[in-house]
Amino acid sequence: MSIKLKNGIILATGENGDFRVLEGSCIVINGKIIEYIGPEEDAPCADEVKDMRNRILMPGLVNAHGHGPMTLLRGVGGGLALQEWLETAIFPIEDKLTPEDIAVGERWAIMEMLASGTTCVSDMYDFPWKTWEVMKESGIKGNVCRVGLSFSDTEEIPTNRFNECVSLVRDYKDEDDRVFSEFCLHSEYLTKEAFVRKIAEINSELHANVNVHVSETRREHEECKARHNGLTPIQYLEKCGILDENTYAAHCVWVEDGDLEIMKEKKVSAVFNPSSNCKLASGFASIDKMLTKGVNVALGTDGCASNDNLNMFEEMHLGSMIIKNIKSDATKLNSEQMLKLATVNGARAMGRTDTGELKVGKRADIIAVSLDKPHMYPAFNIPNLLVYSAQGSDVVMTMVDGNILYENGEYKTIDAEKARFEMKKCIDRIYG
Repeated sequence: MSIKLKNGIILATGENGDFRVLEGSCIVINGKIIEYIGPEEDAPCADEVKDMRNRILMPGLVNAHGHGPMTLLRGVGGGLALQEWLETAIFPIEDKLTPEDIAVGERWAIMEMLASGTTCVSDMYDFPWKTWEVMKESGIKGNVCRVGLSFSDTEEIPTNRFNECVSLVRDYKDEDDRVFSEFCLHSEYLTKEAFVRKIAEINSELHANVNVHVSETRREHEECKARHNGLTPIQYLEKCGILDENTYAAHCVWVEDGDLEIMKEKKVSAVFNPSSNCKLASGFASIDKMLTKGVNVALGTDGCASNDNLNMFEEMHLGSMIIKNIKSDATKLNSEQMLKLATVNGARAMGRTDTGELKVGKRADIIAVSLDKPHMYPAFNIPNLLVYSAQGSDVVMTMVDGNILYENGEYKTIDAEKARFEMKKCIDRIYG
């Protein structure tokens, strides 16, 4: 089936990778792929035509670091520092969660993301096979991993975790290339070196992405150096061979200049999580320095217990403001750069080369942002408007692989009423 989206303002990508704002043009989607972008009079015919007047058509947002089922823990432990937050607030509740809870929480997260323009998400959480199933049902794109944990040098704790990590990568294959399975190390501080090296060794055969938390807090960073003869988390992961495959590292708040050189050489992406880092007072990554060094930087929300929402428009707005003020320079991390962090850079971090841009030949992962509300007019500068004025609630259409999953408040693949009932049932049991 083919669809023509006409009369919208299109935020397309030019041949040099920069954004082009097109008016008086249309997009034609054939199946999953963008077939045409240009003047309507030259466009091929389509089976369906949708009028996008007073709408901005832009690439779907890519949330490169999240923990979707933590919608079940939204706001839990507010006001605590990271380690205390994890140990006293988060872990005790997570111990109660069942695979069925994970499915319910993930579905609720996907609803929130689709309604605010996210078309692709990286999800790191327990019972990932449930997340996989929910992503497949919903139509969203996603990367899913079994969280790598290892608490003993002499025995496997948690039991069978290594085999579970490998099994997910080997056995969960999506013929549509919409949901990816990948390896994960929660962090240096929650894994033992033998386990890390085993993951690196098996991945030299399987060539999957690797998702990991890195240098989120000063304490984490310095304790790693104390444990490993001065090696930072990035240096330690390089020594273990993890960075030999496509790796993306969440937070990277306390990485050092030498780490950035390794990240550039090994093509390790950093994922900026401004709201979470603010709430947990972890500090702020040196995003400007990373970009100057040539490190790919993406954007993520983290989980709902440390954010407390999954609104990527908010992350763009806040993240840009933070970096400008850290550097005392209003020219840093401008709107075009921030939009790339939230779209094509995130796709690259997650090992995806066919999305994140409105460009002929790319997957049709497109969102429509309404210009109807007062805060969206006048629209003098479209990138600036999207970063500094737009809200997640301005999204009126979310399309993935040419399929409309959300439009004008309606979910096309999710029973919203049933999802709300199941969410309430879970919350009542977990906290009741």
